[in-house]
Amino acid sequence: MFAKTKNMKKVNLHVCLILLLLNNISGFCQDIIKKTDGEIIEAKIAIIDKSTVKYKAFNNQNGPFYVIQKSDLASVQFENGTVENFQMASISKGFSKTALQEFILKSINEYGFEEDTFDRKYRASFEGDYLRLIVLRKSGEPCNAGILYDFSNVYEFQKISNRSEKLSYINIFVSIAKNKKQTKWDRHKLIMRVNSPSNAALIVNALKDYNSVLTKSGSE
Repeated sequence: MFAKTKNMKKVNLHVCLILLLLNNISGFCQDIIKKTDGEIIEAKIAIIDKSTVKYKAFNNQNGPFYVIQKSDLASVQFENGTVENFQMASISKGFSKTALQEFILKSINEYGFEEDTFDRKYRASFEGDYLRLIVLRKSGEPCNAGILYDFSNVYEFQKISNRSEKLSYINIFVSIAKNKKQTKWDRHKLIMRVNSPSNAALIVNALKDYNSVLTKSGSE
C-alpha cells in the first residue's frame, strides 16, 4: 500500500511537471498586448505601423483582424520573449496643433489627477493656445477657476517620477497667468498625479510636442 501511494505521488509529480512545462511553452506561443488601462490581450500580431497595431485573437486565429491605436498601448511582448514599450514613444508627434490639443485634453481628462489624491481629477480645456487646468472635487464639481498655462514658455520638463505601476508624477516648470488680463506671467511648477507610468509618458510627450509646435510657430 505504501509503495502504491509512493508511485502515485511520483506520477502526480510528473504530470504536474509536464503541465507546467506545457504552460510555459504555450506562454511563448502568443504575443501579449498590454493596454494603458491594464487590459491584457493574448494575440497574434500581424502588422505594426506608424499609429496602429493589427492583430488576431490568439484563441481564434481564423477569425477577424482587430486594430488598436498605439496611443492605447503600454507594451507588446512578442512570442520570442522580446518586449516593445510604447509608453515612451511620442504618439502625438506629427499631429496638427488642433489634433494635438484634442489628444492632450483626452489624455489629461482621463489620466490626470491633482498631486495629493486620486479623488480629484484634472479637467483640461484650451483657451486659444493656453491650457487651463481645473481641479475637480470627488463629486465632479470644480474646486476653483483653475490655472492658465502657457506651454510656449516651458522652463523644464523634469523626468517622470514613477513610484509604482499605478502611480507616477509629472513635474513641469512652466509659465502661468498671474492676472485675468493675461498681462503678467509667473514661473510655476505643475505637479500632476497619473495612474500609470505609460499614461504619464503619453501626457508628457504630448506636452513636449505641443511646446515644440508653439515655439516653432512663434519663431516663424
